[in-house]
Amino acid sequence: MSLDSRLSAVVEAARSKKALRIRLLDVKDACSFTETLAFMSGSSDRQNRAVADAVEDALRPLGHRVFSSEGHAMGNWILLDFGDLVVHVMDEETRAHYNLEGLWKEGRELELPPETHPVLGAGPNS
Repeated sequence: MSLDSRLSAVVEAARSKKALRIRLLDVKDACSFTETLAFMSGSSDRQNRAVADAVEDALRPLGHRVFSSEGHAMGNWILLDFGDLVVHVMDEETRAHYNLEGLWKEGRELELPPETHPVLGAGPNS
């Protein structure tokens, strides 16, 4: 089963900023406030902000606006609430401490699309 364009955009935006351990959980049968949870990590507050900004920027052209955002000031845990999608960008220490993925273990893990790597020398003049 492939991801819808919105979730694929989230994954690609996170990957573009070198996010770590990206996970998507379908929680619509276990949660009343959202359908999908996205988790990803950065290695610094600056990287977390860049990942969160990239996700917002990727979803905007698809017509998805963030309803609520928290954590940009501190940067160790940034939450983006798109309604039926909630994105968590955390540093590894915060992610391990709160273990949100463990709280939502009844959610169904969604398979991420394979990473695409540019082919060296495959430009228009190759």
